[in-house]
Amino acid sequence: MSTSADWSCIFVHAGAGYHSQANEPQHLRACAMACKAAMALLRNGGSAVDGVEMALRSLEDNEITNSGFGSNLSLDGTVECDASIMEESGRSGAVGAVDSFKNPSALARLILDNSRRPMSLKRVPPILLAGPGARSYAAQFHFPTISNEQLVSYSAHQRWLKWKRELDAGPRSSARAQSSHRSSSRSRSQVRRNSTDTTVSTSSATKGELKKTETVPEDEDLVTDTVGAICVDRWGRVAAGSSSGGIGMKFRGRVGPAALIGVGTWIRSDEDGTVVASTCSGTGEQMAHTMIASKAVERMFESEDEFAGLQAAIERDFMGSGSTIVQQSNMSSAVGIMAIKFDKKAENKRIHFTYGHTTDSMALAHMNAAMKDPQTTMSRNKRNPKACMGGCPVQIHPT
Repeated sequence: MSTSADWSCIFVHAGAGYHSQANEPQHLRACAMACKAAMALLRNGGSAVDGVEMALRSLEDNEITNSGFGSNLSLDGTVECDASIMEESGRSGAVGAVDSFKNPSALARLILDNSRRPMSLKRVPPILLAGPGARSYAAQFHFPTISNEQLVSYSAHQRWLKWKRELDAGPRSSARAQSSHRSSSRSRSQVRRNSTDTTVSTSSATKGELKKTETVPEDEDLVTDTVGAICVDRWGRVAAGSSSGGIGMKFRGRVGPAALIGVGTWIRSDEDGTVVASTCSGTGEQMAHTMIASKAVERMFESEDEFAGLQAAIERDFMGSGSTIVQQSNMSSAVGIMAIKFDKKAENKRIHFTYGHTTDSMALAHMNAAMKDPQTTMSRNKRNPKACMGGCPVQIHPT
């Protein structure tokens, strides 16, 4: 591998769903802040895993995302989170249905790091822990806990109250609410063409351009979903991760794709220097049935055109004939995938950044070591539920 280039890059998404026009600046600001936090570590010699963890922690601390503080509430009004981090080597650490941690991604990182350490009696270190077991594990390592109430934001509680009223009112009320959600208007602002099916608003996320605004009830976010990050450190090593509060009104103990390697996050590399990584968002149970993160990586890995490979994964493996479970489902079928592909040994050093989603919108950002500010993107789908695609090459400059 060449040592003349600094590969440092961070890619983040704030979920695939419906991001309201009113709250768009907040979502993009959250992505931009996550990129800047991760890049600060990378510029000071941090690893890819350091970058992913920092990006996820930043997103978890931001109320606008469905991760950590401000997550969707379960049926009984509590927060339960999932998170995972995976290295290019294949090692991973994950937590599911945890209710006592400010940053579940940090606990996933602890599990990842400890998976390298031998245990007494030749026991095998865990790579996924859930619920009370994860809390007991954290206590052994003096990992900080907080009360569940500290994870509940005002906005999340108001959503829970609204959804609870709809459930209590019966099926007709729920059906009307879902119909209203689907028919909500999706106005567009300044645009850049990425494909015939998508409208994208972009900006360089400077402090002055993305001022934090108050949530506007008249144009609320109707879907909030899993957040994710992919990081390349200066040496070209890759890590990826996901974090989520899960679907609203879920049963306690439900473990979603953010905790499941191969479903929400996946990385593949070979000896020739090619690396593909993905992190996904969407309807978790259907993502699990289709193993969509691993399918997307495999499609991109085997395709000369990473854009076409990702689109095939969405349209064939998730929405198409490759998945009768999704086709026959009476649930909403939604997926958003963010992925990268690059060749560490190539003369022209660049990372191919690609994303696709069947949802109304997807919020993303990316940043390399040469950029002063992250590039943020709010991709808006004109032909939902068909997939819209986007992306760009990110050039790697010599050191």
